[in-house]
Amino acid sequence: MIAKSNGEKRDWTLVLLTTFAGLLSAFITMCLNYPFGHYAVSHSRFLDFSQMFYPGAVFGAILVGCFALRGYLRGPWKAIAIFVAFSASYFLSFWVAATTELYSPFLEDRARGEISGQALFVGGVVGALCTLSAVSLLLNSEFTWRRRIFKALCWTPVGGLLGIAGWTLGPSLGMAFWQVVHSINLTAPSETIRNAEGQTSHAYSLWAVWQVGIGSALGLIVSGKRSATDEGGTASGELIKLLDK
Repeated sequence: MIAKSNGEKRDWTLVLLTTFAGLLSAFITMCLNYPFGHYAVSHSRFLDFSQMFYPGAVFGAILVGCFALRGYLRGPWKAIAIFVAFSASYFLSFWVAATTELYSPFLEDRARGEISGQALFVGGVVGALCTLSAVSLLLNSEFTWRRRIFKALCWTPVGGLLGIAGWTLGPSLGMAFWQVVHSINLTAPSETIRNAEGQTSHAYSLWAVWQVGIGSALGLIVSGKRSATDEGGTASGELIKLLDK
């Protein structure tokens, strides 16, 4: 299922895979949010600090699997580089958003400390820049590095819009996800629906909307060559042929 669009190869199977990867990653992050956080706070300062990296790390690990399955990864160093970039993306976007909220000259003093659309947009853009740039630079081997950066930058504002949309959908989409996670006993024992209507539900919907949207964008910007080894002649090649049908 590879088609050409504007002279570029478009792998729609990859787009479907990366979109689903975003949803799967977001759900895993929701399920790990309380258990991992509770364990980290109780056992290690390092693990407590690493909570800032695990949402991006989960997303990166699943995306690496998608790119490998479709034959776009040649050598482990690209997989490692993409994983590191994704792990850092959530950490950077969080702190840039927090800094924007506290120090932006475009916010009134009385509004500081709340979650503003401005902070969500800037944080979403930073996260998108990290992930899209890493994938475009490493996997779009058919283009010059300037073209690779241009492709990533064209999609980067989408990350900001997804950040705003994701946070806004907290009372509806976020609460729906919370109900599912709560039903499998992966939320705090003392957390009620009223508690979850705060930042928890907004965080859940933010993860879901942003990662699904960026997952789709990642699939769309990749148009590099697939390795001959993965296109046929191996077990993974046969699986890819089935996906292409």
